[in-house]
Amino acid sequence: MPPPSTSNEKTALPEQTAIDVDDHRVEDVVLARKITGLKWAVVVLAIISSTFLYALDNTIMANIRPGIIKSLGHIELLPWITVAYPLGEFNNKWLYITAVFLFEVGSAISGAAPTMSVLVFGRVLAGVGGSGIYVGTVNILTIMTAPVERAQYLGFVGMAWSLGTILGPMIGGAFNDSKATWRWAFYINLCAAALAAPAWLLLIPSSSPRAGVKRLEKVKQLDFLGITLFAGGVASIILILGFGGTIWEYSSARMVGLYVALGLVWVAFICQQWLRIFTISPIFPIHFFANVELVIMFLQTAIAISDILVTIYMLPLFFQFVYGDSTLRSGVYVLAVTAAGIAAAGGGGAVFPKFPLYMVWFVAANAFIIIGAALLTTISDTSSRGTVCGFAIINLIGGGLIVQLSFTVGQVKAGPRDVRPVNTFLTTAQMFGLAVSLGVATALFVNIAVPELSLLMPDRTKDAVYAAVEGVGNASFDELSDIVRGEILRVVAKSVAKVFYLNVAGGAWGFVTALALKRERLAL
Repeated sequence: MPPPSTSNEKTALPEQTAIDVDDHRVEDVVLARKITGLKWAVVVLAIISSTFLYALDNTIMANIRPGIIKSLGHIELLPWITVAYPLGEFNNKWLYITAVFLFEVGSAISGAAPTMSVLVFGRVLAGVGGSGIYVGTVNILTIMTAPVERAQYLGFVGMAWSLGTILGPMIGGAFNDSKATWRWAFYINLCAAALAAPAWLLLIPSSSPRAGVKRLEKVKQLDFLGITLFAGGVASIILILGFGGTIWEYSSARMVGLYVALGLVWVAFICQQWLRIFTISPIFPIHFFANVELVIMFLQTAIAISDILVTIYMLPLFFQFVYGDSTLRSGVYVLAVTAAGIAAAGGGGAVFPKFPLYMVWFVAANAFIIIGAALLTTISDTSSRGTVCGFAIINLIGGGLIVQLSFTVGQVKAGPRDVRPVNTFLTTAQMFGLAVSLGVATALFVNIAVPELSLLMPDRTKDAVYAAVEGVGNASFDELSDIVRGEILRVVAKSVAKVFYLNVAGGAWGFVTALALKRERLAL
């Protein structure tokens, strides 16, 4: 129950109402908003910059994978690198500063990694920190701002995330093609953090939703069993997507064991959360599944993030392979294309309050996703660059329109008492969509391309074929005949095109579920 308000507390609230967070009143919002002017701008910029770094690190792998493989080898671990980062993104109970520290340590390990296994470990550690950064950013700004201004600042978070997502492939490509090498794609996080660290440590005010509860008691109330089961369930999904068909045969004993573990762990997690076994504070607001509109917001969030990430990850591969682009050149084109997504996110955030019929927004956005993704399934090695970019722009406008909109809608629909749980709920949707979509996309692409490429290069080892799939083997194609090289380009282009059926399916699912939303104006 909320602690009783004292008379002093009441007189301290002439303009703002305290926010209920996890059934506790957060009076710190009043204290925080005493920060104004330049100091407030620095605090907001420092907090949002961490989200920018997190988003940058999310997509920076899109253009440096070939360089990593050339440097460290072990191409068979590539699917695991791509999804190892999201794997760590579900233990998001870390405090914000601790999350930043873990993210930077993971970045340092990734940059200095002498082997592929060390790089995987660094990415997992950075993923743990990255999830804490994102959730911490949303929660801190929610606590520090009044409801009337909260949407604006959460919009800044979305723009920072979008900008980082756009610049990731370009910055990664620039480092990969320079003397600095791909390692500085990770070291850059340390430099940026050094600039923002004073603001993080000195200017962000302390706040606690339950100031009267001792630290030890808070630790005891953590849902350790839920955290363990959820991490195990996500790990099983990622292992199946990353290793199935590429490293382990789908019918192998290891894969069968993963199938069984997947079912058992998720059933155990749902039961544990629903019945609150060994916890009084479940990590997942499972009661939201009784609210149809919040469930739809969860799906829309996962679909939007999946659409954006799959497109950003697959386009560089297509550009590098079909058009012979360098990693930097392909990054520039991806930057231009994905600018449509950030323009849609920023423009939509400005227009939505004037036209808050949210069902229309989700229906229209998913229509863009379906049309753009369907067009992308038709691209081939003969498609012009303008055609491919045009199709991708249509697709990304759809994802950009709703990638953050569900947070605004969800918070209003759930009410002020559930603001923080809604943030957790929808952030989980983003992380889940990110992990699963990249895992599925990578596995689908590899499983389509490798068998056909193996027929075209019967004298090559499995590792060499995997390398060719990722663009590492381009230089070795010089010794092949023009006919074989042409067939290889055709196979890769066709395989990339088929991956976009994932976006078509996601958009179709989103379109249908959006029609079930209420035809009403959101009460902002």
